[in-house]
Amino acid sequence: MEYSFIVDPEKMVSEVFRRTMVAAGVDFEILKDGTIKLPEDLSNEKLESISKELKDFGVKIQTNDNKDLVEEIKIYIKKMVYDGNIRNVKISELLSNKLGFSYPYLSNLFSSKTFTSIENFYILVRIEKVKELVLLENASLSEIAHDLNFSSVPHLSNQFKKVTGLTITQYLKFRKK
Repeated sequence: MEYSFIVDPEKMVSEVFRRTMVAAGVDFEILKDGTIKLPEDLSNEKLESISKELKDFGVKIQTNDNKDLVEEIKIYIKKMVYDGNIRNVKISELLSNKLGFSYPYLSNLFSSKTFTSIENFYILVRIEKVKELVLLENASLSEIAHDLNFSSVPHLSNQFKKVTGLTITQYLKFRKK
């Protein structure tokens, strides 16, 4: 006979965390947004010990300021665009895997700190890259659209106009003056 188990990942992580903290003798409070508040500063040794225990269960302790996490998101997006590694890559998967947090958490954090979405930032970075590439004149718009993961040249052109307020032709005329 085969059995199926239905697992609530949030409950499972909460229970693993609770047991680890109780075993370490550390008081804590789980806030509504899922973050953990510790009433006291932990020694580096205790923090490292707890971190090792939780790591086996896929739980990371984020000791950096949220601002640093937002900067990491920006860095990964820029690196992805400027290294040319964006074909068929989902930003949500990339960021979740690289940073160890769920995409909804990263998205909410990013929006709350920057007042724009990750998707809008991704578009802005790609448009900046488009500006560089069209000035070089050695790549066609269809090559640029393909390389920067736009679905088509019209899609690229629409995004460019939406971000800059100019068509690509107007931008080129303006820059060459």
